[in-house]
Amino acid sequence: MTIGEKIKYCRKQIGITQDKLAELTGIHPVSIRKYETNKMQPQPPQLEKIAVALGVSYNALNGSDNAGLRLETVGDLMSVLMVLCNSGILQISGERGEDKMLKDDTVSIHLNSVLSSYLEIKYTARGKAHTLSLQDTLLNIRSYKIFNDLLKWEKMNYLYQSALKSAGDNPNEATQPAIDEIAETKEKVELELQRSQILLSASYSN
Repeated sequence: MTIGEKIKYCRKQIGITQDKLAELTGIHPVSIRKYETNKMQPQPPQLEKIAVALGVSYNALNGSDNAGLRLETVGDLMSVLMVLCNSGILQISGERGEDKMLKDDTVSIHLNSVLSSYLEIKYTARGKAHTLSLQDTLLNIRSYKIFNDLLKWEKMNYLYQSALKSAGDNPNEATQPAIDEIAETKEKVELELQRSQILLSASYSN
């Protein structure tokens, strides 16, 4: 999805008009329409306002593989975890159930051992700055809803990758629409999972 398509999708999910989004953000309605039709790209300050108004992570709209990645909210953390999984830095394995979801009690999360010592999450809790290695975060992640959300995403990613693999390099007319549908569903799941605006500081201090 383009940034414009993501804005439109999230706006419709919460049931507001373009004019209402313009009102909530202070951005001219014409600009909102141009953003959604990809005739104009919102600059970071405008995109930040739109993300707040839509109740979604900035990364979810901007694309979590873009420069300027933020790590402030639970939604932001989901963005990072998805990128790490897609890049092979983070690997999730386990036994799959009939619904293709990994069974909770069989799941194992592995981080590339060379990189793990360099990846840290910085957050503030009760007025004090803290640093967690990503490996420590992964060990504790089962305590949070994030773990279940990550498994939901992993299932969609698995279905998408499986569809691509079975179709081969040249999907035919029958398989391409199915792959496109899975890809769109996967993107919608990703957007939904990146909506949480709960601050990581609040999440870790509980």
